[in-house]
This record gives sequence, structure tokens and C-alpha cells, in this order.
Amino acid sequence: MTTMMLAEQARAPGKVNLFFAAGPPRPDGYHDVASLYCAVSAAETVTATLTRGDGIAVDVAAVPGSLLDQQIAAGTFSLDTVPTGAANLAVRAARAVLERFPRLIGGLHLRIDKAVPVAGGMGGGSADAAAALRAVNRLAARVSGEPALDDDVLRHLAAGLGADVPFALAGGAAVGTGTGAQLRPAAVGAPLHLVLVADTAGLSTPAVYAELDRLRAGADVPPPALPPELEPALARGDLGRAAPLLRNDLEPAALSLAPHLARTLALGEEAGALASLVSGSGPTVAHVLDGAAAAAALAERLRARGRPALAVQAP
Repeated sequence: MTTMMLAEQARAPGKVNLFFAAGPPRPDGYHDVASLYCAVSAAETVTATLTRGDGIAVDVAAVPGSLLDQQIAAGTFSLDTVPTGAANLAVRAARAVLERFPRLIGGLHLRIDKAVPVAGGMGGGSADAAAALRAVNRLAARVSGEPALDDDVLRHLAAGLGADVPFALAGGAAVGTGTGAQLRPAAVGAPLHLVLVADTAGLSTPAVYAELDRLRAGADVPPPALPPELEPALARGDLGRAAPLLRNDLEPAALSLAPHLARTLALGEEAGALASLVSGSGPTVAHVLDGAAAAAALAERLRARGRPALAVQAP
């Protein structure tokens, strides 16, 4: 085997925020949050290959049938807009790992197979970073003969890359506090069946937060917290009790910037969804359905109407 053939692959999930409360802006510009993250079955895959060159090269492809693939087919998104240099979180993650293996010689090629919409509020870039951390860590250890970085180190690196990266590294379901990077596991007693609906364009997370602050200017914003009944209901698998408690404080800001999302949310109510909410900073919308069959049927109806839609399971 030559060094050109040495490769490692890892996957990391996209996410939805079943609950998201944001506090007032802090002096550093960030917001304390209380978030209930839930990984979904739409995932990003990163393949890291050692090369004889220098630097990090990136290729990006869409996973067939994914929301991103549907956006491309509809002509509303182009892979050419995905950065392949230092602005790509996977590249930053790879460099963070390689700095811990200073004796490693050679370049790196990253292939990113994307399923999650870009700037869609589902943490696709964070998932790329998490997958890159794992793939490059295994590859660097394998090539150098040094021990791989342990999970504590990977979590530390993830926190330095972005608030959503630690959850993408962990997966499952978790409550995030602080800026969202402080995690504790959450129990989900029954699978959640969701329909994700992608939009024709992305939303900037900083822009959505800025709009949230504008909308709440002068208001008394309480410290963020989950409703006390939410976690026990989800742990029991009682979606009837949990669904009315789902909330996203960023939704009004996303709707202010993209008013047409109100219609996408209404489609869930018309279909009998238990809950419908903007995912994270948007503009992807998540509809919570009562069972896999109902989710598959709604996704099919939406695709027939020309909307990128996908039935997924969480966590």
C-alpha cells in the first residue's frame, strides 16, 4: 500500500433543535442558550486521504436523494458556493488535528459528501468539522504510529471550532447550555419521525441573531431554560405531551428575514403535524409527524409540489 492510498472515513449527523431558547446578548456578543439538540439520519461523510503534496485539498459532492441533492436538482443551490479553503470548517478541523501530529509529513485530501443544506440551520458545516476531526485523527495516528487523540481532546478541539461542533461529534440527543457547547445527554424514549423541508436560499446565523436582538430590543428577556416537562415527556416517548412544548426563539427572526417560511410552517399544520418549527437559525423547517408512514407521505406530497423534502428519523 502506498501513502497515496491511505484513507480514513467518518460520518457525523445533521441536527434539529427541538427546543431553542436564547438569552439576551452578552458583552462578548454571544448569547446564552438552552437547546435540545437531536441528531437526524441525514449525515455528512468526510473521507481523509494522505497525499504526497502539501496543504489540504477539498472536493465536495452531494449525497444522492438528499435535501442538498434536491436543492441542486431544483436549481436553487450550487456546490460551487461551498468554500474549499480556510473558510471550510472541515479544513479548520483537519488543521487543528494535524497540529497535534507535527512529525506527520505530506498533504491531505478531504472529500466531503454532503446531505445537509448549507446555511440551513441544521449544522451541516459543524457535522463536516466533526467528521473531519474523527477521520483525520484516525489517519494521522495510523500514518505516524502515534496514539490517536482521545475523546476529551477531540471535544476540546470541537468547542474551539463552533458552538454546534461538539454536538455533531457526540450525536444522539443532548441539552446544550452556555453558547450551546456545554452538553449533557438527553433521553428520547421513542423514535421521532420528521419531515425536513429545505428552502431556496440559506440564512446567515449572525444575521438571524442580529434580527432577534432587534425584535427584542428593550424587552426583558429571561435566562434561557427548557420547560421542566419537556425532557420527561420525551424520555417517556410521549410526543403528544412534548410537541406543544417545542419552541425556537430564532423562528420569529428567521420569519422576519424570510417571511415566505410562514407558508412552509403552515403546510405541517395542514398535514396534521404534531409540531412544526424552523430548525436552528433556519431556513430549513422541521415537521414532527406521528409515525414513519405519515412522514413519508408528507415528504412525497411536498416533493410532488416541487419542494425539497425528506423524511428522516431522530435521534
